[in-house]
Amino acid sequence: MMFDVLLPSTGKHYDFWVPESMQMQTVTQLVAEAMQVAEPDYYEATPDAALMYVPTGEIQDPSSTVAEIGFTDGDSFVLV
Repeated sequence: MMFDVLLPSTGKHYDFWVPESMQMQTVTQLVAEAMQVAEPDYYEATPDAALMYVPTGEIQDPSSTVAEIGFTDGDSFVLV
């Protein structure tokens, strides 16, 4: 699944692809680490990073997989 992530500190959007079988905790960790590499002056990965689903404003259950939550290609998230 491909999805869009907004990094609020820069206002930039980034696309990520992850397998549907991956747990959201792993997805969030990988996104946070990638943002730290891409934007080291604006973001530092932390253990409490989370992805907020833009349409609902909900933080995603870290133990659920992408498929279990039911996201579709192109969905948007904010890294918080």
